[in-house]
This record gives sequence, C-alpha cells and structure tokens, in this order.
Amino acid sequence: MLIIYSIIIVSAFSFFGIVVSGSYKSIRIKNEENRLFQTANVVADTYRANKEDQIFIRTMAKSYGRQANARILILDSQKKTVVDSHNSYIGKTVDNEEIRSSLASRPKSGIYELQGKEVLQLSVPIMAHSANETKIEGAVLISASLEAISQDLKDLKNTLLKVSASALLIALIFTVMAANSIAKPLSSLTNAVEKVSSGYLGYKVEDRESGEIGKLIESFNEMSGKLKQIENNRKSFINSISHELKTPITAIRALIESLSLGNSSLEIYKEYLEDINDEAKRMGQLVDYLLSSIKLEDISLDLKEEDLAEIIEDAFKLIKPYAEKNGVDVAVNGITSVRTICDRNKVKEALLNLLDNSVKYKDPYKKQNNITISLVKNKNEACLVIEDNGMGIREEYLSNIFNRGFRVLDAEIAANSRTEGYGIGLAIVKNIIEKHNWQIAADSNYGSGSKFTITISL
Repeated sequence: MLIIYSIIIVSAFSFFGIVVSGSYKSIRIKNEENRLFQTANVVADTYRANKEDQIFIRTMAKSYGRQANARILILDSQKKTVVDSHNSYIGKTVDNEEIRSSLASRPKSGIYELQGKEVLQLSVPIMAHSANETKIEGAVLISASLEAISQDLKDLKNTLLKVSASALLIALIFTVMAANSIAKPLSSLTNAVEKVSSGYLGYKVEDRESGEIGKLIESFNEMSGKLKQIENNRKSFINSISHELKTPITAIRALIESLSLGNSSLEIYKEYLEDINDEAKRMGQLVDYLLSSIKLEDISLDLKEEDLAEIIEDAFKLIKPYAEKNGVDVAVNGITSVRTICDRNKVKEALLNLLDNSVKYKDPYKKQNNITISLVKNKNEACLVIEDNGMGIREEYLSNIFNRGFRVLDAEIAANSRTEGYGIGLAIVKNIIEKHNWQIAADSNYGSGSKFTITISL
C-alpha cells in the first residue's frame, strides 16, 4: 500500500515539476526575447539616424551590449559586419537564417547550442524610409547566452525536488498514521469475525471509531448480538420441544408397560389405548410445529384478489368459540371492504395466530378480557389492528417477539404457566406479512394489553 501511495505521489510531483519547469523556461525565454528585440530595434533606429558617426555607433553598440548582457552586430545589406560590440567580427560576412530573414524584412529569432550552452540569436532589419519607398540597409544581430536562465531553471528543479521529497516524506508519515488508524480497528474486527466464526457468538468490538469504519463495527456488533440472540432462541426452542416430546413418550411407555402386565380388563385396554392415541396426536402436533419452523422461510403464496373484510370474518368465526371457552370476548369494529392482492389462507393463518395469542395470553386477574379487530382504509393503504387487554409485553421484550423460539412466558411465568406454544407463531405471522410486502408492528404495555398493526399497501 505504501509503495503504491509513494508511486502515486512521486508521479504527481514529477508531472507537476515537468510542467512547472517547462512553463518557467518558456516564459523566461519569451521575456528575454522581447527584451532583446526591443534593444535590437533601438539599436537599428539609432544606427539609421547616426550611421555617419562611426565612433558614436560603436560606442552605442558596446553600451547596449553591456546593458543587455549580449553581443551586438550591425551588418550592411551585403551581410558584412559594420559594427561589433566585441570588435572581432568587423569586416567579416555573417550569413545565418536570422540575418537572411531580417534582410527579407522579417525579424526572426532562434536558439542554438554552442559549446554545450544555449544561445539566443535574433535579428531585426535596419529600414530606411523615404517618400516613395522603404529600403532595407542592413540588419542588427544580437546573441545572448541563456546560461543565467538555465542556472535559474536548475535551481528551480532542485527546489522542486526538495519540496517533492519533503512532501513525499510528510505524505508517507500521514499515510502510515492513516493506515494504522484504519488497520487497528480492522484488525480488531477481523479478530472478532474469527471469534464469531469459531462459535463465540455475541462477541463485540470495543473500539469506538467514527466514519465508515465505526459504522462497520457498529453493524458487526449488532449482527453478533442478533446471532447470539438467535442461538439462545434456538436452544430454548430445542429444549422446549425436547421437553414436550419427552412427556408424551414417557406417558405412552408407562401405558404400554401397564398393558403388558396382562391383568387389565377390556375397558381398561380401550381407555389406555385412547390415552396412547391422544399422546400420539400430541406428538404429531409437535412434529407439525417442528416442520413449520423448518419451512418458515419457504412460504409460497397463492396470490389472488381478495376482500380483507371476508378474511377477517372467517378468522373471527373460527376463533370466537375458542375465545368464549376461555372467557375472552372478541369484537369486530369498523370493518370496511378492502380488496387487495393476497394469499387468503396465509393471511387467515396469520390473523388466527395473532388472535390465538391474544386469547392465550389473557390476563387471569381481570374480570373481563376482550379482543377488538378493526380495519380502516386510507388513500394508499389500509390498517388492520388487533388489540387486546391481556397481560401485555414488557418493553425490553418487544424487539424479540417476532424471533422464532421466543416466548414472553419463558421470561415471566413459564414454570407455572399451562399456556402451550413453541415460540414460532409470531415468526410465521411476520414472515407471511413480509412476503406480501406489508408491514407489522407491535405496541404493548405490560399489564394493559397489546396492539398489533398490519399496514397493507393498496
């Protein structure tokens, strides 16, 4: 990771250095070229006005040469040197591209390498103006070394190199710090994943981080807690089923042993066989619950357009005798016709589960226990509410009631309660509701009762 970051940083600063140094050199050369063109034009104008005074012209050429830190040659129209600020080229012919271009009335410049050093040469024409024509009398050639610019560019590159090295060092330090700040919580998270995968469910990462890493740790802790909760519910469910299976098996074994003595009358045989049959039915019911639990996620729907009011009426008729037998009054209020796409039998099964729970968990200390069913249609949805005044559910248990294997009575009065059940009823209800893309919510106050609201999208 550090190598990748280093390559990225070095590449970025290298590109930046190339662009900056190239732009710097171009600007400096352009500025130098403009300055020398101005000098060459001044020299050309001065020469044209004072060409008869050779002493003044030579003095002027040397003075401008020193000021411009350059060598100045003045040539006639035959390319012969008339004035040289260094005096060594006087009388010699100089023929190059810049001079030829100037004598053709086109100022020109060029960069050459002499003895390993760059030299800027430029030339401008010396033009004499008359009433009828413009005549080219010669050219001014200026040669200037670019050594100062090359040295400045070298210094700039060295500075950029130092800045890049410093920036790389600082960036690597911050990268190491950032990598450590990320690696530490990730290492803790990896260790936590290994613990959970080895069976240590409920393990939580104690690191408190911010940002996306913090959210990841928070999600992991939540997942680990839910896995532990599911495992506890599973164990409780298995223990409950094991205990329930053991009872009828023990009863059947005792009855068979009694019959095997052979001293019983025919009436006793029939009575015992009926008892054995009842216990066998009970075991069959337990097996059915187990199968329902195993296939909970495999519920498939037979979707048709149905009237929810009719489904509620069917559930009401089925639950009413059972409710009255247990001293619970069931009332249907505010039912309106609501047509929607659903699986009639599955929805009825969910309603019967909810109603059965309301009857099952009635409050034995209240004189009157009742259940109210209502269905209200709004613009884009309908709300089906089942409300009772039973025992209610403690707030800390509300978040778990839809988990398979969880029974409120397990945490309250399981040892003394005769209430039957295996903790998958509400899990089945939730699964059926969610398969329809509906929503279910529970609201309850311990000692006051519970309310289940099913929100149905229309």
